[in-house]
Amino acid sequence: MTTLLLVRHGSTAWNASGRLQGTTDIALSPAGEREALLLRPLIEPWAPAAVVASPLLRAATTARLLVGHEVATDARLVEVGLGEWEGRTPAEIGDDERAWRRGELVPPGGEAAEAATRRIRAALDDAVGLGDPVLVVTHGGVVRAALASLVGLATRHIAPVPPASLTVVELAGGVPRLRSLGVVPQADSAGAVRGRR
Repeated sequence: MTTLLLVRHGSTAWNASGRLQGTTDIALSPAGEREALLLRPLIEPWAPAAVVASPLLRAATTARLLVGHEVATDARLVEVGLGEWEGRTPAEIGDDERAWRRGELVPPGGEAAEAATRRIRAALDDAVGLGDPVLVVTHGGVVRAALASLVGLATRHIAPVPPASLTVVELAGGVPRLRSLGVVPQADSAGAVRGRR
């Protein structure tokens, strides 16, 4: 069995302002850096045998904060391209943004969902060969595409995963199983960090 630890990057200034990022290379905000460090105690017990990240700053930095060193990157793990919508808010886009979330259209100049899913699945198939468990630090759209490809969840039925969250998929006997979705750290009254869905 191989376990995939899928992590969405920490927050950016564009996340805070509700702007769609896509392939635009936005750095983590100070809040995003703190989120990544808070997530680290949830990742450490898994002792990932391998780590691979999207090369975009927000994901690569999150990965480095999670494991304490530089990590390998794979360009196939970048966020789904949103073309002309990158940098815009859902309110600015209007009904088309909701239709895109339902998988009913492609943003002008954006990447088709099928093409994105193929490249993401190829990257994950290669990542699985790196060790067990494998930590993949990437983007919300990539996590959703991964779940569609691996466990058959249509992206229109998956709520966006929060920044700096952990989604775990077990790959055993050809029957992938979603173990947890979008777990974020939360400190208890004694300061210990535990996962919260």
